[in-house]
Amino acid sequence: MTSKNKYFEVLGIKPTTNQAEIKKAYRKQALKFHPDRNNDPNAHYHFILITEAYEVLSGQREINNQKKKSQTAPKRSKEEILAEKVRLAKERYRRQKEEEEAKDNAYYSKVASGWTWRLFKVMAVYCAIWATLLTVDYFSEGEQVTVTTELSADRYERTLRVRGEMFYVDNHEYWWQHNIRIPIRGNYSYLFHDLKSISVMTHYEPSYHKDSNSHKMNGYDHFIEKELFTANSYNSIHGVFPFLHFFFFIPLMLILFKRQTLRFNVWRLVSLWMIFPTVVFFTFSNDRIFYLIDLIFNP
Repeated sequence: MTSKNKYFEVLGIKPTTNQAEIKKAYRKQALKFHPDRNNDPNAHYHFILITEAYEVLSGQREINNQKKKSQTAPKRSKEEILAEKVRLAKERYRRQKEEEEAKDNAYYSKVASGWTWRLFKVMAVYCAIWATLLTVDYFSEGEQVTVTTELSADRYERTLRVRGEMFYVDNHEYWWQHNIRIPIRGNYSYLFHDLKSISVMTHYEPSYHKDSNSHKMNGYDHFIEKELFTANSYNSIHGVFPFLHFFFFIPLMLILFKRQTLRFNVWRLVSLWMIFPTVVFFTFSNDRIFYLIDLIFNP
């Protein structure tokens, strides 16, 4: 390893047997000192050293090969020798680029064709449809229900937890009179019956109907003609609108603008490991898919 230390120094890395790291260092240095890119008069010398270092460290050339060749080869001028070395170094760099492009083409053809790509298309369309439905649901108004169970309050943080959703109620009047049980109205979405927001009374005076046995429900049915403060949920899917909804459209965009680029491969993997599972999760969580099916068959 000691005799090869100078080659590691040329590539700017510590001694290693990791060929991937050696190849990466070579590509970085070769791109920097390639004579066609770097106008520095000494660039071609560096380029030759870089190529020699890579060939030695990758096992494609013995350290003493160059010396043996120089003993048997006919005498040439320094300029000819230098030009030949530069030509060979350029040829090495070109061949490596062609090999990498061939590998990239093979990988792209593999992931962008066949049954896996057809399945990707199906999931991409599914994500786009679901994102569209979630967007429509965000702007739709569904059932309004008075909530009397599954409630908890944090006066210090001014937050209410209602049926698993968190709401920041920034209203002084509400918290000032919170020593009594103030009714809360839950505002649900139309398609998936998600709890989008809550409405609380800022001035509450209990009143009861003489003909009713329910003291809680009397006097504020549907909160009609009451002064209300509405707070949106910040830990639900509606709280992240529109960012998550746009995120679900990414797989479809990859199909429409398919390109053989690193960005395409990165977002394809993000779609496979993040977007698709997230969409499936939101499909079944909170019984959304069942509410939608029920709405379709029982409008």
